[in-house]
Amino acid sequence: MRYIAKEYYLVEPFKFVLKERIIDKSPRDFLLLKPIVAGICGSELLYFRGEKEPEKLRARLPICLLHEGVAEVVEVGEGAKIKPGTKVIVNPMIPCGACNPCRTSRENLCQNAKYMAATADGLARTYFLYPERRVLPIPEGVDIEVAALTEPLSIALNAFEESGARKNDSVAIIGDGPIGYLLALISSYVGGIPPEKLYFIGVVDEKLSLASDFASTINSLRNHAALKEIYGEIDVSFEAAGGRAHKTTIRESIDILKPGGKCILLGISMGEVPVEVSKIVNRGLTFKGSTRSRMEHFIRALELLRSQDFQDRVKRIISAKKFVINDVNDLTEAFKYADTEEGESRVKPGRVMVYFP
Repeated sequence: MRYIAKEYYLVEPFKFVLKERIIDKSPRDFLLLKPIVAGICGSELLYFRGEKEPEKLRARLPICLLHEGVAEVVEVGEGAKIKPGTKVIVNPMIPCGACNPCRTSRENLCQNAKYMAATADGLARTYFLYPERRVLPIPEGVDIEVAALTEPLSIALNAFEESGARKNDSVAIIGDGPIGYLLALISSYVGGIPPEKLYFIGVVDEKLSLASDFASTINSLRNHAALKEIYGEIDVSFEAAGGRAHKTTIRESIDILKPGGKCILLGISMGEVPVEVSKIVNRGLTFKGSTRSRMEHFIRALELLRSQDFQDRVKRIISAKKFVINDVNDLTEAFKYADTEEGESRVKPGRVMVYFP
């Protein structure tokens, strides 16, 4: 059959344009997918605001954004086993399969990967072709909106795994956005870290309150004294804020760690961030970056979502504000709202979701 795909390209900061593409055949082992719902990630807002490195903006724009979400299988190529009508999670990464990380089961570190909304077009289009091996059917009973958060859940799972945190460790997450919340949830639900040893640190009370039943919350702006009380007391910290807050949150990540502690870095910002190297050296601290995830983390995330209790906790970070995308103006408004630096999402909790009719 012949399909006309509407593709929403970011051509320059703050500007989307609509293009059309004709798809008339699904290649072998490929699926024709129709996006249903997708979340707007903070990494994509860097492109939208033009705050990525200039060389990356020049090389990658125009690009279709959105890399976390759910799609429906419309048509299948020869050899594909998933049936039309199946709702699937899209793993946004297609690793090269040939580099050292790929050959040693570390595909998330592949530097040659095609990654949606970075080095390849994302979900901001009405139809696209994708290899069957990089999608996963959604288990029965898992809500579509919640399933759309499988990718950020996989990021949290990978980061917690990288941290090596144990049940008796004290853990702190800096950053009250969706990734920070999911890190707190994974630390509690998977890691078994009790509330009195699990700290969720941010600057917006409404966001922090989402985790108040399983973590100790600290508003670092309103209650700096509470933050200082845990200086030098934390075994593992996660920096999940990034952006313009990085100059503050990196310092906090260092100050709260006890000697020999470890910090996992997830937040992204452009430019240089001052670091007190002497504190890291003298206290024997370890800093480690955590990037993306592997297919095994997607599978684990979907297994966790089979639990209604876990689903309900994940559902807390779905924004109450919803956007149906019928044209470029709708997508622009969604991104402006989701902007955690300038938009309403600065003070409103939740991952902003967009829906394709």
